[in-house]
Amino acid sequence: MALQQSSQGASTADLQQGAFQPLQQDAFASLQHAPFYKGLLKPFKGKGELDQLAEQCRSLEADLNALAQERILAQARRFPFTLLPIRMTHQHTSAGPVFLRWQQSGTRKMGVGLWAQLCRDPRTPETLLADLHALEQQRITLNMQISLVHAIGRQAAECAEKMAQADAVYREKLAQLREPASSSAATPRQTGVQP
Repeated sequence: MALQQSSQGASTADLQQGAFQPLQQDAFASLQHAPFYKGLLKPFKGKGELDQLAEQCRSLEADLNALAQERILAQARRFPFTLLPIRMTHQHTSAGPVFLRWQQSGTRKMGVGLWAQLCRDPRTPETLLADLHALEQQRITLNMQISLVHAIGRQAAECAEKMAQADAVYREKLAQLREPASSSAATPRQTGVQP
């Protein structure tokens, strides 16, 4: 490992975070999430409102991914993290969302176990432990937020489709109910019989 522990026996209080700066509330202020919250718990009146919620979720998910890319990964790809045997990456999943993952440098091996091994490794400098802890907490939180927004968006899109199907069945039945009435009303006139 390129980094070596510089001092022994530091207490938790002595470990200072410095290389990594976690996201603060102001990072989320620019995201368009206020309408999302207001639109989540309300009586939806049809497909259009659900489509709108799904679109808000897609937009918010894209914003969260940009935040991960520009603010978290940008820091994780700088010194001193570049000297570590693992790195943080952006992984596209088959289900659609993109998550932050730990990956062993030079291999495809991934997972939080790599982060745990790094933290337990006696060669990992104590000066980086607080940063690694903050980075992992940020990764966990951001992945959860991305997952929740993606799941809500997917559900909203599925519900919009179900609403469209329900509307189609309803309109079809209404058309059938009107059809016999208009057919029987036209029959007497065509035959010349007076009602």
